[in-house]
Amino acid sequence: MMMSTLSRYVLQQVGRPMLATLLVAILVLLAERMLRVVDLVIGWRGSLLVIFEMLGYLVPHYMGLALPAAFFIGILMVVSRLSREGELDAIMAAGSGLPQLVRPLAAVAVLLVIVNMALVGFLQPYSRFAYRAAAQAVTNASFLTLLREGVFTSLDRTTAMVTRMSDAKDSFEGIFIFTAAENGDEVAITAATGSVTSAGATAPIEISLTRGVQQAVPARVDDRQPPPDSITLRFGAFQTSVTDRRSGQLAPRGENERELTLTELFAARDDPPPHIDPWEIEAELGGRLVRSLSSPLLPLLAVPLAVGRRRTHRSYGLAIGLAVLIAYNQILAAGERLVDNNEIGAALGLWVPFAVFAGLCFWLYVRRAYGVPRHAGESRLDAALDRLGASLRRVATTR
Repeated sequence: MMMSTLSRYVLQQVGRPMLATLLVAILVLLAERMLRVVDLVIGWRGSLLVIFEMLGYLVPHYMGLALPAAFFIGILMVVSRLSREGELDAIMAAGSGLPQLVRPLAAVAVLLVIVNMALVGFLQPYSRFAYRAAAQAVTNASFLTLLREGVFTSLDRTTAMVTRMSDAKDSFEGIFIFTAAENGDEVAITAATGSVTSAGATAPIEISLTRGVQQAVPARVDDRQPPPDSITLRFGAFQTSVTDRRSGQLAPRGENERELTLTELFAARDDPPPHIDPWEIEAELGGRLVRSLSSPLLPLLAVPLAVGRRRTHRSYGLAIGLAVLIAYNQILAAGERLVDNNEIGAALGLWVPFAVFAGLCFWLYVRRAYGVPRHAGESRLDAALDRLGASLRRVATTR
């Protein structure tokens, strides 16, 4: 009965700061991306609903980053409070120790592995593609939203102007279009009438023109030669694109390894898709697995760091724990980049740091849970900081 009561109490105490930290972390991460989303959507005269839709596609990605960190911070805060207020002493006096304290947290950590696998393995690939498709649709709609009667409108390398347009902006009169290609070719088109045709939100918008003239000026091959002759073409019907050339046609999901699910990554190890190298598959698959499997190690690291000395007036567990977690994430990111560039193997770049991190967590936990504690008193770090503070105060007073 005591174990059940203790487990419920620990989980209730950890749940509140964990959820609060998770909410704050997601809002902060979304706020950073919101600036770019708002700039994209408002720049193309998009609606507020489009902004929330695109931000919603980012939630699975940021949830995968924030969930383990929130769990870790929640454990650090709660165990530190239990130790500081003497509740941990009461728990141990009742016959329970750190293993009993860690047991419900380990169960939650295993559940987090399943949740994280679902996020990074399946939700994130689809949400990433959905975000890219939404951005593509917003960009493709830019021509219709920016175009005004009698006003020259520029979009990337294309400038367009119409003398009259319908209220629905699906038909035009008196059309002028000028496009400068990247290789230096220039094309000017004039037409009496035109209409918009679109194959979908993610397909480039096409303009169907009637009764017009197209004049093309090829780029100079050599500046010392005279300019090439222009080519003039009169047409009865013509079709051209007036969308952002940087967007182009939306590539299908799966042409980037980050948009593949875990099952697709496993299947692609022996037969990778076109334009994706085998080591890129190994880097993406190893990175997802290592980060997901690191969740059960978080309680083993957080609990020893949160249990402080009885007479010390400082607590370094939160700062040290966050520093270790950030350093570990940066090492994994660097290893993933090296594996993705085929400079080292996935075993060395990803699984060796995971093994070192796991060894550090187990060593700290076993040392704190089963080792004999040192005598109470000020830690060496406390004493060193006190000496440093006294030295700084002496220097300040002498000046």
